[in-house]
Formats: sequence, structure tokens, C-alpha cells
Amino acid sequence: MPSVSLAIPSAQSHPVSYGVHAPADRHEIAIDMQQIRNQPHALPPESSVAKRQNAHFHRAVFQRNPIPINDYFVNVLAELVTPKSKCGARQFPNNAELRAALSEILTFHPAAGKLSIEAHIKSLGLPSLLRNEPKYVPGTLTALTYDVGAHSIDIGRFTFPELDSVQEAAFLFAGESELAFLHEGNPHASKVREDHATVLGFHYRAAGMRGHTTLPPAGYALSAQDETHLCDFTAQLARCRKRNDLGRSPRSAGARNATPNPLDMMQNGPCVIL
Repeated sequence: MPSVSLAIPSAQSHPVSYGVHAPADRHEIAIDMQQIRNQPHALPPESSVAKRQNAHFHRAVFQRNPIPINDYFVNVLAELVTPKSKCGARQFPNNAELRAALSEILTFHPAAGKLSIEAHIKSLGLPSLLRNEPKYVPGTLTALTYDVGAHSIDIGRFTFPELDSVQEAAFLFAGESELAFLHEGNPHASKVREDHATVLGFHYRAAGMRGHTTLPPAGYALSAQDETHLCDFTAQLARCRKRNDLGRSPRSAGARNATPNPLDMMQNGPCVIL
């Protein structure tokens, strides 16, 4: 990227400027993601006063490096799956479109050419993103179950002979078995949260659950430390499904007579097992 610098007028009659190496027809300031430096210009001997007045322009050296590609990937994915409101419509009807959008945005990173989206999705423990059926979009119970099951097998909780031939069924079975412990009062719930914190946090975010939708770099909710249960997740899904159903039939008697419950704020609703 060409080095571009600014002309800094001096209070004296002799201006002090930085050398410009950009093409003549380009006037905007281009910022190199790798490095930004102030480059001091050799001042004429007679400009000692101007030199003192502008000395602070030559002291600072600013170093700026691009965010690591792995962090950039996670941040972009979080942005794409986080709903815009409590029960906001999904941005992508299937994971094929989600992956396409992810791939397009990643091209803005200088190290994107070295990254395999499929391999990185697997490394994050989110293989459901590689399936294109609508039931596997982020934030659904099926996708959560699938990813929890895949991770359970990865950490050795379950083993299956000939896994490749029965992968979907094996993942769903293992996931259902793990999530069966994620209920209030179960002594193993905290262990399930700890083991699958990344997967749980991702799908809680995609479902719009309160406390899990803060975008990076502000931070992520620690799913391993909160008290969220499976019924909180399914209650959120049921709540949003009900709102969407009412929105599609505004002339129905039920919709006309429905009144919003001021206490129905995200996880405060009743637990519903779908």
C-alpha cells in the first residue's frame, strides 16, 4: 500500500510538510493495516522555531496490526447470527447463504486466503453450519443438539462404530443425551455447561437470549458460569415462534385480543420443552 502523509501548515512563513508518494490522482488518506508511522521531514536550518513548534508531530510512532484471522472469523460470525431484536427475523434462511456472506466479508482480511471456512467451522465445534437444511440454522434446537452431540463425541463422551455412515443420527443422539442433564436441579448441569460452553453460547446468541447477544469485542456471556437451563432456551424459541405466528395472522381473533405481557422479557417466560 503506498505511503500517504499529511501536509501540516506551520505558523511560520516556511511550511513543514511530509513527502507524498501516492499517485497524483488520489487524494484520500489510505491507512495501512500493518503499520502507521510518523515520518519526520528534514527541516531547513533556519526553521528552528518551526521545528520546536512542530516537534510533537515527530515523536509519536503508531503501530497498528490487523486483528488475528481467527478472532476476525469469530467476530464476523457473531455479527451475522446475532438477531437485531429479541425475536428478530433471521438474516439467512439457510447455512449456505450464511457461509457465502461469511466468505465475502472475510476477503477484507489480509490473511483470509490462508483460511478454510469449512475447517475453521469444524474447529469451532459448530458442524451444524455445514448443513444446509433450514432446521440446522443457528439458534434452533436441532442445530444446538447436533453441535453438542458432535462435541460430546470429540471429547470422548460417546463412541460410535462406523461414525461416518451414521453421523447425523449419532450426533443427534449424543446431543440429546447430553442436553438431558441441562435441567434445573440436575447435579450434572454445571458439567454440561462447562464442557459445551462455546456451543451453548453460540446458539443462545443466535436465538436472541438475553445476556448472550453482546457483540465482540465488548465480551461474551460465559455460558459455563451462568444458570441457563435447556428450558430457558426452548422457552425463548417458543416465545418467538408465538410472536411470529401472531404477526403472520394480524386479523385473527387471537391476535386482536392478545395483549403483551410486560413480564415476558426473554428468559422470564415459562420453560417449555419442544
